[in-house]
Amino acid sequence: MKKLMSLLVLVLIVGSFTGCARKLQTCDTATLDGTTVCYDEKLEQYAVETDAVLVVGTDNDAWGNAIVALWDTVHPEYAGMVTFANTGSAGSTDALAQQTTEYAADVFMGIDGEVSRNLTHLLPIDSRLATTVSANAVESFYKAGNTTEVPVYAPMTYDGMAFVWNETMLTTLGYDVTDANADNLPDAFDTWEEIFALATEWQSARPTYKEKPVNIVFPMSLGEVWSGYMALTSAGWEIFSTADATKPGYDDPKFAEGLKFIQAAKAAQVSINEDGSVTDAAGMGWRWDDVINNESAPFGLVGTWMDIAAAAKTTGSVYRISALPTYNGVQLTPFVKTKGYVISAYSEYKSAATELLRIIYSKEGFDAMVSGTSYAPSLADGSALTPTLVENGVQAQMMGAFKFNYPEPFYTLPNNPLKKGMDSAFYPFMSAAIQAVYDGTKTIDEAVAELVTLTDAAIATDNVAQ
Repeated sequence: MKKLMSLLVLVLIVGSFTGCARKLQTCDTATLDGTTVCYDEKLEQYAVETDAVLVVGTDNDAWGNAIVALWDTVHPEYAGMVTFANTGSAGSTDALAQQTTEYAADVFMGIDGEVSRNLTHLLPIDSRLATTVSANAVESFYKAGNTTEVPVYAPMTYDGMAFVWNETMLTTLGYDVTDANADNLPDAFDTWEEIFALATEWQSARPTYKEKPVNIVFPMSLGEVWSGYMALTSAGWEIFSTADATKPGYDDPKFAEGLKFIQAAKAAQVSINEDGSVTDAAGMGWRWDDVINNESAPFGLVGTWMDIAAAAKTTGSVYRISALPTYNGVQLTPFVKTKGYVISAYSEYKSAATELLRIIYSKEGFDAMVSGTSYAPSLADGSALTPTLVENGVQAQMMGAFKFNYPEPFYTLPNNPLKKGMDSAFYPFMSAAIQAVYDGTKTIDEAVAELVTLTDAAIATDNVAQ
């Protein structure tokens, strides 16, 4: 009898919970007016305004087409509703802020560090989707794009550069490319000392490859300082290492020590002109694309946006991607940031736009990204959204290299949150400083002292409430 009563009580309790269970929220598309976002818990997707017309902005046509195709697959009833425009990524959120309702896209690519200065022009991501993004993103890059408690940015791909070397060229020129320690670098050239030694060896007799002289060993950049930052880290220095946007750290002895790498590169003659003269600082600009497209050098940097597969097919060469070699035992660390997606606050179809972002930020969306681009996904370890990658393919090699890169600092000035420390203390002054050291017009101490003076003044001027 007691067992029967217990069973009866259990049934009543379970029944009471079932009867009181919350009814799943559904959406009536007829009531959507374009200003609200409705998540349909039964369908596990966002409702779509039936008259919606959406444009997704990408910086890659293949990815844009893939997103459109994915939308049509998920929503065949709304096939043709989404088109894409190549709006680029750099400066896209700035363009939205300037053009507002005239901007070309509803959901579009942006760069993490540019998002914070345009928050008022971006639609906050609905809490359900925001939870998915924060759970799968790498925390540092999530925070780089979401600098307040209101999330607006979904990071998707790394935007950075890694070391690249031409295996075919080195092999043809008679060098051993054995990689016994499996770091994706040839053992003969896995330090900068060895690469500089090669450049020194070539001073007396430049080799010829495919009937062209190889005048460059490594086309180091001094005029374009985002990619040139890697040289400054050669003694272990990191910019804004204290997370204080008013303190770039140029007074750190490691910074001055790192400038010696630039002097060593010049002494080794890593780059000469056709007439045999050493390339001066003015000629040391952006030359990375030629490394893979025209085989101008055996070593270089390669960006996530570059079409490495196409270059390999065109040249017939094998390119390997890795972390940078060490110098004096120190790992050099180039910048890396992320590209991701945001929603325009001026979209006339906010629920449909949120559904489009949900589809983009999904396992299928990441698969679409890697299938037609060189982009390496930016996801936390073990994320269920990790796409299927070709074993040791371009994306896999990039992801391995980026474990050693340094996230580009996104810290803003305490009294002027619209101004990043990088924009006050790095980009305006660094090129002149490192070019002077390379050309020998200033000593390292002179260049550092001037840099400290200039950046201190700039920070003081910029760090004022607007």
